[in-house]
Amino acid sequence: MGDVESEDEDYTRVTISTIIGVSILILLYLLFSDLTQNVAERADSFSSSSWLTFLYRFVCFIVCGYAIVYMFRCGPGNMHVVNLKDNSDVLLHPLGKEKFVTFSSWTLLACTGYFLLSLVSQIQSSLNFNQTSWLPSLQTALFCIGISMAFQTATVVRYIILPNMVKNNNSHNHMFLYHEQIMHNFTAIFLMFEMLMVQPNLSPQFALFGLLIGIAYVAFAYAVAYFGGGYFVYSFLHPKPKIAPVFAVGLASSIAVFYLGIWVLSSINDSFIWLSVIISTLWLALIVQFRPSPNLS
Repeated sequence: MGDVESEDEDYTRVTISTIIGVSILILLYLLFSDLTQNVAERADSFSSSSWLTFLYRFVCFIVCGYAIVYMFRCGPGNMHVVNLKDNSDVLLHPLGKEKFVTFSSWTLLACTGYFLLSLVSQIQSSLNFNQTSWLPSLQTALFCIGISMAFQTATVVRYIILPNMVKNNNSHNHMFLYHEQIMHNFTAIFLMFEMLMVQPNLSPQFALFGLLIGIAYVAFAYAVAYFGGGYFVYSFLHPKPKIAPVFAVGLASSIAVFYLGIWVLSSINDSFIWLSVIISTLWLALIVQFRPSPNLS
């Protein structure tokens, strides 16, 4: 009887069906909405002829790019994961590309990709080269994805992951290494100041990019669990609990919500630059953390 109840409580099929259903809805919206046209029309707002902006983007790209290189060179990492089979906690020590299964590593990749594309685009424009048609649109999408992920990552690390590590007596010193600092703190800082400098013309419709990357990451996490390492990096992604479908969709939705907050701030920036600077500074101060606080040591 107990086995029957245990099977009834396995929501794996519901979770996976929910992820597939949401993915289909997003793709249908992409196909039948004017999102791509809207992105193309607003992409020019990311262009800049300022060499100060170019220098800033170059520095950000180098810092983020080196963080990726550092992840390959710094040796084994420390990663607490959850087994797919028995939902138990396991400490892994990933090497090289194995470290890029985390959501924060995707944040780093998105940020690095944005600054790379922005440099290429600015160089093409400055030298009067024929600009690649899809480049500005992809740059715009990467900015929206990157800044949304960055703010969510910083918030979750400061208010959920670090406190939980301390609560469970897990070592957390590695969370303040160079590449971790870039992923958890500086991606948000870099992209926020990029927005304040360039003042791009954003749209609330671009929140869909947050949903899209969120669902893409969830699908990736499930692929790793079922066809790769047999684990989930985050316990809330395990498909068996009743709440799992909500968490899976909630991850993607929260990225979109963070983007909407960024969009509101960009709207303020259009008319009241001083106010947007104050709000962005306070927002960043609330979510970044560069060293363990006394209760985390």
